[in-house]
Amino acid sequence: MIMVLKTITLVSSTLVYSLLFLGCLGLPVQAQSNTFSNCVLGNDLSGRDLSFGNFSNCNWRSINLRGANLSGAYLNSILLNPKLQSYQRRATEEVSSDLTNANLQGADLTLANLQRAILTNANLVAARLFDADLTSATLENAKLDKVFAPVVLLYEANLKGATLSLGDLTGASLASSDLSNSYLYRTKLSYADLQNANLSGANLTEANLTEANLTGANLTGANLTGANLCNATMPDGTVSQQGCL
Repeated sequence: MIMVLKTITLVSSTLVYSLLFLGCLGLPVQAQSNTFSNCVLGNDLSGRDLSFGNFSNCNWRSINLRGANLSGAYLNSILLNPKLQSYQRRATEEVSSDLTNANLQGADLTLANLQRAILTNANLVAARLFDADLTSATLENAKLDKVFAPVVLLYEANLKGATLSLGDLTGASLASSDLSNSYLYRTKLSYADLQNANLSGANLTEANLTEANLTGANLTGANLTGANLCNATMPDGTVSQQGCL
């Protein structure tokens, strides 16, 4: 009987210390097995392995995910950049989450709020960004090949040097975005809003730009070889027939 009580006491103590240790890390216990959801985190998760975790509806405002591994993670409706109301200044303060070099390959970011997020050099290959909001996000040199992002919001986003080959951005909002020197080989951009976008030096070889709006866009040095521009509105306002049958 005494031995049983000692064993129970030892197990209980171990559990308590484990909980305290995880608390010091600023992570819920479930995070260690990558199975938690509906969480509220505001800590430094840089470099952490969070692959294949379920972070649906998480509120990660101004969180540091620099270099974190979120490949295959489920991030549906995640909130990374809410607008914080400052009552003292009566102004809205924008918060930016840092995901520089983060691995989000194959992650599901459907309906995610990524406004102003910093995703420089991030790996978003084959990620799902359907109807996600990346307004004013920084995606410079990010890898977005084979991304599934119909109707994604990328208004005023920085996509300099980003690769989006074979991606689906049908109906995407890319107005005033910077896509200079980006790689858009066979990217689906039909019905996309590219008004006043900077596409200088971009490679749009065999891209599908059917019905896209390129009014005021900068196409200086862009490669449009084999691109489908059927009924696309060109920078000067004319409607292209290139690619129409």
